[in-house]
Amino acid sequence: MKKWMKTGLLIFAAAMAVSGCNGKEAAEGESSAAETVSEAELSDEASITLGNYKGLTLTAVREEVTDADIDAELDALRQQYPAVVEGRAAKEGDVANIDYVGTKDGVAFDGGTASGYNLSLGNGGFIDGFEDGVVGMMPGEEKDLNLTFPEEYHSAELAGQDVVFHVTLNQLMSPEETAVDDDLAKRALGDDSAVLEDLREQVSASLESQAEANYFNAAGNELLTQVINDSQITADPDAVDQMHQQLLTTYTAYASQYGLELADFLSLFLGTDEEGLKANAETLVKQEMVLDEIIAAEGLSATDEQKDLLAQMNYFTDADEMIATYGEESADELFNMGAAYYYLIENAAAAKPEPGPGAESETGSAAETGALEE
Repeated sequence: MKKWMKTGLLIFAAAMAVSGCNGKEAAEGESSAAETVSEAELSDEASITLGNYKGLTLTAVREEVTDADIDAELDALRQQYPAVVEGRAAKEGDVANIDYVGTKDGVAFDGGTASGYNLSLGNGGFIDGFEDGVVGMMPGEEKDLNLTFPEEYHSAELAGQDVVFHVTLNQLMSPEETAVDDDLAKRALGDDSAVLEDLREQVSASLESQAEANYFNAAGNELLTQVINDSQITADPDAVDQMHQQLLTTYTAYASQYGLELADFLSLFLGTDEEGLKANAETLVKQEMVLDEIIAAEGLSATDEQKDLLAQMNYFTDADEMIATYGEESADELFNMGAAYYYLIENAAAAKPEPGPGAESETGSAAETGALEE
């Protein structure tokens, strides 16, 4: 899938537990919460008396994708895939493709060298003075930047130290001067024959898929919560601990990718802490237990169509690709959990909207009409 597609995790309850990252990325990383699927079944300490799971009240609704949504996504792509500009110097707001080598006392230091790096000028991503030094350079120009790392810099070797960055400006791109046109389609799709309509169709399809995944998750989780609240469940403490450790491992890996400590990652992305994560782990184990019971009670098995839809919600091309990534056994467990979600949704009753201010029931209106006629 293209990098510009929005990410979001399709959660089949305990099957996946990494919010904000797609299932494909979770599976291909060093650890995945999918590894813990069905482990709660292994202990005699776990017990469940399943409550009602049919005819539940569903308030979630599927959001419609509008032309404005598509236009907004195209505008985001315009900024993500800026057009090359020539014949002028770099200015704030440009994206500068640069090579750089950082040295301290004439010796290159770790992490101070890169080639073909796209630097957004004015975003403040580099140490003070670096981006200002690139502003004004012409494509093809080389320049030495004499800079000082901040005293609080995370590397003790570089904190407060004077360094020199030798910078080469390879190419200049400008989001401001980029049009939403056929050339943008070619860059975004990586296809020299692409036209804007092709890009618009792919953006529309991506947003529709995202809307469907959002609804599927929201509806499924809403209904699953109702079932849990109506059931009597004892989760195996060992299974909860194992899920908790899996979540810690997974989120620690993601925190590292963002350059964050685990506590900061949990607070920023999930609005929780390690204690809250333990509670989440217990909920995930209970969700899996409920889904397993529903699957067994109804003899559920995902259809081929459902498998492909579930795989696509997880950013795989189709079910076969998801099976190749997870393995057939784990993938089938995920698919069947998804089938249970579909079952809950299909057997739910949509909540009736609350009457708006001033709205009257049919009975009230009729009575009032009769009084007026008298």
